[in-house]
Amino acid sequence: MQSSSPSFTGALWAPLVAAPELIARGAARGLSPTAARLLALRFPDRVDEGAAEPVIEHLHDPTTMLHMDAAVDRLRRSVRDRERIRVVTDYDVDGTTSSLILQAALKIAAGTSEGANITYHIPHRFVEGYGFSVAAAEAAAKDGVSLIVTADIGVRDHAAVAKAREYGIDVLVCDHHLPHGAQVPQDAIVLCPPQDGDSYANPSLAACGISLKVAQALLATHPKRDEVVRSLLKLAAIGTVADLVPLTTRENRAIVALGLRELNTGRHSVGLTALLQAAGLGKEPIRENDLGYRVGPRINAAGRVADAKLVVELLTCKDAARATELAGEIERLNSQRRDLQGKLSEDALRRAATMNDPFVLIEGREEDGYHRGVVGIVASRVKDEVHRPVAIVSIQGDRAVGSIRSVPGVHAVQALDSARDLLEKYGGHPVAAGFTVPTQHLEALRQRLCDFVRNAVGGDAPVHVREVDAFLDVSDVGDGLLAELERLGPFGMGNPRPRLVVRRVEPRNLEVRADKGLVKFAIPRLGGGWIEAVWWDHTDLGGRLAGGPIDLLGDLQEHRWNGTRRLQFQLHDARASG
Repeated sequence: MQSSSPSFTGALWAPLVAAPELIARGAARGLSPTAARLLALRFPDRVDEGAAEPVIEHLHDPTTMLHMDAAVDRLRRSVRDRERIRVVTDYDVDGTTSSLILQAALKIAAGTSEGANITYHIPHRFVEGYGFSVAAAEAAAKDGVSLIVTADIGVRDHAAVAKAREYGIDVLVCDHHLPHGAQVPQDAIVLCPPQDGDSYANPSLAACGISLKVAQALLATHPKRDEVVRSLLKLAAIGTVADLVPLTTRENRAIVALGLRELNTGRHSVGLTALLQAAGLGKEPIRENDLGYRVGPRINAAGRVADAKLVVELLTCKDAARATELAGEIERLNSQRRDLQGKLSEDALRRAATMNDPFVLIEGREEDGYHRGVVGIVASRVKDEVHRPVAIVSIQGDRAVGSIRSVPGVHAVQALDSARDLLEKYGGHPVAAGFTVPTQHLEALRQRLCDFVRNAVGGDAPVHVREVDAFLDVSDVGDGLLAELERLGPFGMGNPRPRLVVRRVEPRNLEVRADKGLVKFAIPRLGGGWIEAVWWDHTDLGGRLAGGPIDLLGDLQEHRWNGTRRLQFQLHDARASG
């Protein structure tokens, strides 16, 4: 049931409904009413486990994935016969971590750290574009490659697979971008859990997760297999969080939780150490938010602004001085990415404020600041502001490259399916997708996307709804509740941090810091003490928090800084108490 009155951001709050019998079963395990309710909402099939901490046994048997046996047989033959293998992946975080996982597994299987016969290729975003291309297949043939392994690309690249086969090159595809009803390449070995006939228990793996399964299967009899898998889990965790795959499945939760454990306790290569240091990590425990907002963006920056091969070079580097140099270059590119993103966001938000279309499409020429490397990040920022699906498009002459970020109820890839006759290529996920379109078709594309939204939601725009997991009094909020909530992690796509409403709060010591885009205040607690509350990017609404009692919607976190810790409530929204 939704609240009847809009909040300060114009949203309706919708309490989620949990089955009473499941809540009772959770409470019988000694959980607080709030924790029992959240467990019933997030993991109704695991209430009796109490959202058990992920363990290595939650990684499924890789040989149960369709075609895995054929894939391993072909890889082992290539290693045995010293064939030339080329790993070809996407240029984003999922692609680069997949490349690193596959290269490492192949080199270990080959018994060499150098792996002279094992090469890699990551398409340059601005030269080759997205996907496994015919040009990449031709380059592999010229170099004498006999097996191409793709990851995070390939399942839609039928022409490139066919070209590789013309040259006598076998192709192994490790991908997860399979639209509903689409067919995988018939002349390749395809590892893709969503494909027809695959009964693998986790259809929501990122490509780095599929690459990890290949490593597990390929190294099944290797004496250091378990040690290697634990190390590769670090990369798989980074890619899984960054690629926004659901963290509701048992295996995806395990990949991220175990990867974080290794990042916090294991030994790292000099390259990974340099990257973590550049991201300001290492002094405090690394958490899933750090992967999504600090590590992931730095890996992505290379592919967005320059060349993703910098990341592979860094994370395979064995010289500490060179690793520091490469990490510094990636940090410079990340700063450049932030600058480009900031300028484009300002312009796109200004233009979006004047648009009433159900699907907001904003285009601009690349030379005017619409840099194709940051259009996806900016689309996400605008989407959060206007609460409608958004496409930001970079025009390069007679072609344009765009990125979509969508909202619940509007499937991004299905929206592009409705305009497939206008597009050169497209692909992605339900909430994020990319496309290339002739510039002359942009207006027709805008109309097609708007029509799709109207049909999908039955009106001109999706209703802005914020889901609520639980309603609390201030007295319910404390360290004990936080400890219970953390057991539901790791948090991310499909399993966000619990969205809590704290009722009838009277803020104290209110500060509106426009220079930092921050509103900060104290939530007083009965019996003394307070909880810090912060609200980012809503300084325009800060003044409405003063005065009478208000209800706060947000999530509870532990804030660490310079060796100190405190409870922090991060606001998403607020409304006057009823």
